[in-house]
Amino acid sequence: MSEFLQSPAGRAVIGIVIALLAVLIIELNYRWFFKRAFDALFALIAIIVMSPVLIAFAIVSGYRNGTVLEKTSVLGKRGKIIFLSAFSGINGRAGRLARIFDVFCGRLSFVGVRPLALSDGALLSDEDMGRFAARPGLICHLILSGNENLTYEQAFRLDSRYARRCDLFKDIFAVVKRGVFALRGEGKSFLGETVNTYGEALLARGEITREDIDRAEQAALEAVENDEKRKSFSKEKFNGTDIQR
Repeated sequence: MSEFLQSPAGRAVIGIVIALLAVLIIELNYRWFFKRAFDALFALIAIIVMSPVLIAFAIVSGYRNGTVLEKTSVLGKRGKIIFLSAFSGINGRAGRLARIFDVFCGRLSFVGVRPLALSDGALLSDEDMGRFAARPGLICHLILSGNENLTYEQAFRLDSRYARRCDLFKDIFAVVKRGVFALRGEGKSFLGETVNTYGEALLARGEITREDIDRAEQAALEAVENDEKRKSFSKEKFNGTDIQR
């Protein structure tokens, strides 16, 4: 046995066993640790590789608009308000390359649930809150199971299941499939009605009124204002404490 293990074939078997054990460990701990670790690692690699492009976009944005980044508020993990980045002077998907920094900082994941507008959060039921156990993603996991007839209710159930059962191989397959879609020039028909906001979908069904959407949007604005006031207060309090010291 020892002679076999020392042979090239034996070393190959040992290597395969070690690799399988490593994959098993990663898979068992993917949701709790490795998903975030891989997000940070690959985001850092992407930032380094794309740094010339990112720097050029930043310069163009600063020259055109006087500011490099613009922020969009959405609901992130645990239902917290997060602000997603885009280069202010660059249109379309190219401008959203700035979101690689959001992945690195932990606001986004490479694969996750679809970012949800703040106004839509005010329309959710309690049974839909399970989706917030996962981070929003640059690539929506629904690419694996969605279809053109997908409803928001179905999407929320799939979101909650993804948050409970996300695994390494599904995320890899989602990335590969999104790449194939991009090469083929295919759109996002797999998102069904979720390509629009939840409020718009409910309004089209006649389940809510325009006044309901207006109230939800007002609640979203107030939530952002309160969040900014809280951050401002925390900053002032910290600075005040620092001065006293």
